[in-house]
Amino acid sequence: MGAAQSFYARILRNYEPQLSLLHEKTQLLNERLLNSFTPLELIAIASIVTACGIGFYRFLFGHDEDIPTRIKQTIFRLARHLPIVQREIAKARNDTLKSVYADMAKSIQGHEFAKALPEKGLSKDELMDKLQNYRSFENINYSSGKVSGCVYKLSKSDTVEIYNTVFNLFGDTNPLHADVFPDIRTMEAEVVRCVATMFHGDDNVCGTMTSGGTESILMACKTYRDMALAKGIKNPEM
Repeated sequence: MGAAQSFYARILRNYEPQLSLLHEKTQLLNERLLNSFTPLELIAIASIVTACGIGFYRFLFGHDEDIPTRIKQTIFRLARHLPIVQREIAKARNDTLKSVYADMAKSIQGHEFAKALPEKGLSKDELMDKLQNYRSFENINYSSGKVSGCVYKLSKSDTVEIYNTVFNLFGDTNPLHADVFPDIRTMEAEVVRCVATMFHGDDNVCGTMTSGGTESILMACKTYRDMALAKGIKNPEM
């Protein structure tokens, strides 16, 4: 303790002129600030300066990207607010929407859309005729297997018959209620375990069923994001 005090005392002696000058300038600055601003104004100025300093620090050190990349992103984000840029973006968006709408409207040209529920329900034959009419709108041969990511058409008729039968068996179940439908719960658990085994997972590996491929991809990205957060990565990217 004595050695530390002696060390600091020696520093104070060596830099006494500089410290005295700093103290004098600080007092002069405080007097000028008090004469120029009210206490509330000083508090507001200090808060604004502190917030700007924190924002600047986060801009420099609070991101994974390097500074040039973030500067480009900031310039691009600000440029999007310019009227001329907004007009070009709106024009490109509207042109794209018009093209999409026109392309999608071709297959249902002449169809009269239902805008309200019928006063009288349809008979079975009327309903089937209506559904067959809807089915006639399809003009792309997805069953050829050349429409990527759309429908995975099964070529064998007996396989089609199997999944139609399976749907009839379980079409009225709800996997959200695992206590009411233990059959669905059991099949889900078996599928998850089979996939875990396929990827050499141990007994601690778990999983869940999703509604389709897109949700599966999102869940995988979310899992990696949560793993990154658990490892201390502050800004993980999905």
